[in-house]
Amino acid sequence: MTQIYQTYRSAEYPLPEKTWAWNMYGAGLENIGKEGKSEQFPIPEPGDDQLLVRIDSVGICFSDVKVMRQGGAHPKLYNRDLTKEPGRLGHEVSLTVVKVGEDLQDQYTPGQRLAVQPDIYQDGKSTAYGYTIPGGLIQYHLIGPEVLK
Repeated sequence: MTQIYQTYRSAEYPLPEKTWAWNMYGAGLENIGKEGKSEQFPIPEPGDDQLLVRIDSVGICFSDVKVMRQGGAHPKLYNRDLTKEPGRLGHEVSLTVVKVGEDLQDQYTPGQRLAVQPDIYQDGKSTAYGYTIPGGLIQYHLIGPEVLK
């Protein structure tokens, strides 16, 4: 293994200021990203009950295609207006923990590799990471109790 790769795996390197993401603003492939391009957003600091993670791989499956085709009409999006509250696909991910919030430091460590169980229930509703919870079509993002619990 090269030193560069070892550093990348360890997650002990200076982070960029911004992350690239592909958000979804409505039904249809033309509504993924802005004007057919990915967007940049600042990389946030994790709160006490959050992890900052780096997405290492993301799979796109037929479930993602169904969401792209149906947009906010998809049953797990509950008629959400994606033009006002965009989503982000990508529920099949592997990731690396980059930073750990204060309350989670006894459970997670930087460099730890994880996969996400996408099927999640919130307030008695079936949802998923990559549906109502923004998914993995991004380089770096926060996950918190909505995913971890």
